[in-house]
Amino acid sequence: MNTKTIIVTIIIIIIISCTSKYKNATILGTQWIMLEIDFNSTNKYTDYFNEVDLDVVFRHSSGETVKIPAFWDGEGIWKVRFAPTLTGIWEYTTFCTDSTNSGLNNKKGKIEVSAYDGNLDIYKRGFIKTLSGKRNFVYNDNTSFFYLGDTHWGMPRELIDSSTVSGYKSHFKHIVDKRVEQGFTVYQSEPIDAKYDLSDGLTDKDLAGFTDLDRRFQYIAQSGLVHANAQLFFASELGANGSKYTLNYLEKLCRYWVARYSSFPVLWTTAQEVDNDFYHGRMINGKDMNPFYDAERNPWKYIASFIHKYDPYNHPLTAHQEFSSVKGDGTVASSSSFRETPGHTWYAAQWSPQKVSQLDFSIPKDFWNNGQEKPTVNYEGLYDHLWTKEFGARMQGWTAYLNGMFGHGYGAIDIWLYNSTYNMDVETIRDNITITVEDKKTKWNESLEFKSAYQMGYMRKFFETFDWWNLVPRFDDENWFINDSSFYSLSTDKNNLYVAYFYNPDRNTGVLNGLENKKYTIQWFNPIVGKFLAPKDVSIKNNRYEIGEKPDNNDWVLLVKKIE
Repeated sequence: MNTKTIIVTIIIIIIISCTSKYKNATILGTQWIMLEIDFNSTNKYTDYFNEVDLDVVFRHSSGETVKIPAFWDGEGIWKVRFAPTLTGIWEYTTFCTDSTNSGLNNKKGKIEVSAYDGNLDIYKRGFIKTLSGKRNFVYNDNTSFFYLGDTHWGMPRELIDSSTVSGYKSHFKHIVDKRVEQGFTVYQSEPIDAKYDLSDGLTDKDLAGFTDLDRRFQYIAQSGLVHANAQLFFASELGANGSKYTLNYLEKLCRYWVARYSSFPVLWTTAQEVDNDFYHGRMINGKDMNPFYDAERNPWKYIASFIHKYDPYNHPLTAHQEFSSVKGDGTVASSSSFRETPGHTWYAAQWSPQKVSQLDFSIPKDFWNNGQEKPTVNYEGLYDHLWTKEFGARMQGWTAYLNGMFGHGYGAIDIWLYNSTYNMDVETIRDNITITVEDKKTKWNESLEFKSAYQMGYMRKFFETFDWWNLVPRFDDENWFINDSSFYSLSTDKNNLYVAYFYNPDRNTGVLNGLENKKYTIQWFNPIVGKFLAPKDVSIKNNRYEIGEKPDNNDWVLLVKKIE
């Protein structure tokens, strides 16, 4: 956010704070940036959260209207958050379920909204959305959005005003700043260890926890990141404690979450691994991991529906899936229990492709063929220094984007879940990659600088050199590629552009098919250092090109472009 925008924001805060004295003052706002308006109840209630609802309708001079729920924020204070979608003049009117409350009902005001003049795309182009039949996310102006996420399941644990590592004023903010620098575009969070307890109702003692989340949502937003957030609490809360949450209460909580956070640039992800049934029937040491509900009775489908019901911006919504499998012991698009849930617009897969053999195309094929043409993100893979190392973390991003998943969620030790104890005391060997207990002790300030994180940024820059959203995965179709003992993924834009990723530990590749008998530019890209080798032009004969050997035994990307 530049200096001018910050000054405007300060002015907004000053003006809003003075509205009780100057009721006819016009509020100044900036398009797509959240502004907050306070209202003070003139009536007292025993239970503010349950006894009163407040909605605010914003009407633009063009006739466009936005209805936003307000939220209770202690004592008789109510607030509404609004991100103006259009420049110009907006007028608002409040509607309270208690019509006798003159402090909340029928309050009116005016907002003058100017265009954003900073350099953050999320405010220049508008919030993220999905379009029917389009497999990637776009900004409000329909420009394609490159999804590159960083994982923080324990976001509330990360210190915001201090750090356990000397030299950093804020653990939380420093990570956000570094991820922006590295090229990430999305912050993926769960509210694990949020500083509230909703099992006994939402009361004034819970408000500090929401205020803490407010500060985090605000900082993520002002940094230009989109926030893919799960709602309310960890998935298991609606298991053993499920009886404490009636449908009416869950709906009120969802309305409250939307009221506080929908005016930020967000994506809704519901809860961790709840699609399709949070591992119902999966036995661990003779016990069902989730004996409380199956896919049909999954209470998180209500959460998703309620969030969609109250969301004034129709932010993209999904439910984080169990590990990906087509064998019935995990979830893919065809087995999703949320695919027909109102508001569901994308898939958050959990796919860990094989790293020491040719990956199984059946999983990405299912999302591509059975995913209703909704965007798919490989939302969770194997995290660097927990279940894989640099190569594995790097490889997962390329295999996502080249297998029709136009989004990838990266993760690193002590950041994916700060101060985690999960699987930390045992050595892990996956895909012939060994992660020692000592590796897992790596602290967040070190894992923040992992080479694999920078390599995610290199990957993004590579794809942004062409229209990546036009890529179609070719999987194991020999009309496009004949494999010669390599491990690969391939996507093409018709026969105009080919992108092949080879990750086998030798130099084998294969033959590209389906090319036009014209000249093409051939160029190798090194995903480890983010550099291209010198290009060469070739004349294609017989609609095929024998690639030859990779430059060395490491993973490489081949870019082939038709010369027009």
